[in-house]
Amino acid sequence: MSYLTLEQAKNYLGSLWESAYTPNDSDCREPSEVLLQEDIDAVTALVNSYVKTQYDFEIVAIESLALLKGISERLLKAKAYERFDSSSIPEIVVKNADDSIFRLKDISKGTLKLSDSNQAPKANIFAASYGTGDSSSSSNAPLFTRSRMRGI
Repeated sequence: MSYLTLEQAKNYLGSLWESAYTPNDSDCREPSEVLLQEDIDAVTALVNSYVKTQYDFEIVAIESLALLKGISERLLKAKAYERFDSSSIPEIVVKNADDSIFRLKDISKGTLKLSDSNQAPKANIFAASYGTGDSSSSSNAPLFTRSRMRGI
């Protein structure tokens, strides 16, 4: 599921849409919707790779979708500038893309919760299965004791 439609992406990019997606090597002077859709798909895959580490269901809440759409738009703009002229990406576009990746990392770690309140986030398998390895010891027993550390 894409967080941006083709038309939304065109509107968001504005004049950059025509500049970045018009092929230089062809006789056609029309921007390529195929190239834009490829970039939308790439951005969606990136966003999903972060979101799916924390949530194993389809995101449906309007607020969550709006957040992911905004992140997708900023990442798409950076991708469009890379396509247009990667040597002159405006600083604000780079900052917004970096901020978007930071937000995605927060989502993947569970620090930033999506508002799909009717579904619980995926359980943290590592935290549930991690232990001292000795089921007979109490949960308050220290992991590294003097006797265990001898010889180091």
